[in-house]
Amino acid sequence: MMRILAVDDDPVILDLLTGCLTENDNYELTCCESSEDALEIMQQSNQPFDSFLLDIMMPGINGISLCEMIRDVPSYRAVPIIMITASKEPAMMQRAFDAGATDFLCKPLDGVELSARINAASMLNASLLREREAQHTLSELAQMMKIRFDEDFELDVSSCSNVSALENYLLRLPSGCFSMSLFSISVEGARGIYRAVKAPAFRRQMEQVARASVHSLEGMRFHLAYAGSGRFIGVVMSRARLNTATMAERMLEHLESSWDGKGMNGGLAPSLQVHSVTEQRLWSGLSASNKLREYLQSWDPLHGLARHDEDNLFAQLETAIDDDR
Repeated sequence: MMRILAVDDDPVILDLLTGCLTENDNYELTCCESSEDALEIMQQSNQPFDSFLLDIMMPGINGISLCEMIRDVPSYRAVPIIMITASKEPAMMQRAFDAGATDFLCKPLDGVELSARINAASMLNASLLREREAQHTLSELAQMMKIRFDEDFELDVSSCSNVSALENYLLRLPSGCFSMSLFSISVEGARGIYRAVKAPAFRRQMEQVARASVHSLEGMRFHLAYAGSGRFIGVVMSRARLNTATMAERMLEHLESSWDGKGMNGGLAPSLQVHSVTEQRLWSGLSASNKLREYLQSWDPLHGLARHDEDNLFAQLETAIDDDR
């Protein structure tokens, strides 16, 4: 049984969907007339939905914004989301795809096309499920492999991407200048932690720092990325200046209450530093991207050092410490 959540403020459309997507055809359809109701249903549902049908033009939270919110939920990152629209405006369709939409259905709806699209979504969902199950063991093995300290590997944390994704977002901004704060977060002693624990433990530690960072930015419009080397960078889109001291306090409170030191030699939560990259407040997307890239390249004193050279350097340091003892 494929569970579908349909959201449309037009009762005629909902009636059509109810008539086409029946339990006899192996569909379990839930309908609502607003994005706000949809979010409440998602939160209260004991079972996840397998697919979504979203009207784009709705009062309050529109379908594109709702699509983004659904994609922010880890369990819904890959489920099919089909947008329903009476418009074929390319810009609107592009915004929907950028938000994570899978496909489109144009009004007035055709019952045959609707069933075909839903069947395609069903097959896609089944394929994704099989792929996730197949990748489960592979991902565990991959996490056991050695990772470079300066690698901006993916973290399993909602609202945290890698540097390339952050740059792509900034470069897609419309022409003009925007009020934004550029910031960085660094884990003190990250290189020592990296050398002291196994790869999965180091990854989990960075993920816990990422969750604390996301928590500290709650309520703001932000984009956060892990840049490798125990460092995060990001932007906050706001006219108000980012208070990095308050941000650091909220991160520390979150880490102290939620820290899991399993696999980290019983280690405590690390100390963090939060800094503004610059005092400049107005940026174009391109100039902000360039500034963050410049900041990263100028920060790590071992940037560009080959791995075997890095290992030799630390071997020499450890030998020197042993000699002093």
